[in-house]
Parts: sequence; structure tokens; C-alpha cells
Amino acid sequence: MILRTATLSIALLASISAHHAAAAENANPFDKTLMYITFIPTILVAGTTSLTSDAPKLFKPAKSDALAFIGSDGEIRGAEFEQAVRYYRAHYSPPRMSDAQLAQAIAATY
Repeated sequence: MILRTATLSIALLASISAHHAAAAENANPFDKTLMYITFIPTILVAGTTSLTSDAPKLFKPAKSDALAFIGSDGEIRGAEFEQAVRYYRAHYSPPRMSDAQLAQAIAATY
């Protein structure tokens, strides 16, 4: 998913630079401003959306394991919940939730 985002970003930036080079002769400040106002937010939104769209794919199947973890006071740790915990620890910066808090968040959200 990250590779696809990087590829999309590179393609959009190449398109912008090609457009900028072609339009350098007729550089209208309004057109340049409009282009930057349109493309930069689009790139930012596309990048953040693609980065956050992987999480539900891992957390949704982990709901039953998260419920088992909550019900057993942490004794039962299913494989899907473990995978979700590893993903969370690798991709989210501190301060992080504890395993119990993450299990509750998965159970409540998904």
C-alpha cells in the first residue's frame, strides 16, 4: 500500500513538474496558485488516506480475538490479535496504548 502511495505521489509530482515546465512560458500567477492550491492538498489527502486504510484490514478480523483477550483478562492472545498488536507497535509512534486498551479499541471500533 505504501509503495502504491509513493508511486502515486511520484506520478503526480512528475505531472506537476511537466505542467510547470510547459507552462513556464505563459506563467500566469493565478493559474500557478490555483494549481498548487488544488494539487498539494490532493496529494496530502491521498497519502494519509492510503496510509490509514491498511489498519482496518488487520484490526477488523482481530475483533473476536480482542474480545477473547478482554474476557480472559489477557490470558488468551489469538493470532489475529497478535498480528494487530505487532502492526500497531510498528506503525504508530509513542505514546502507545497498552494491549488491553488496544483490545478495547478494536472491540469497540470494529
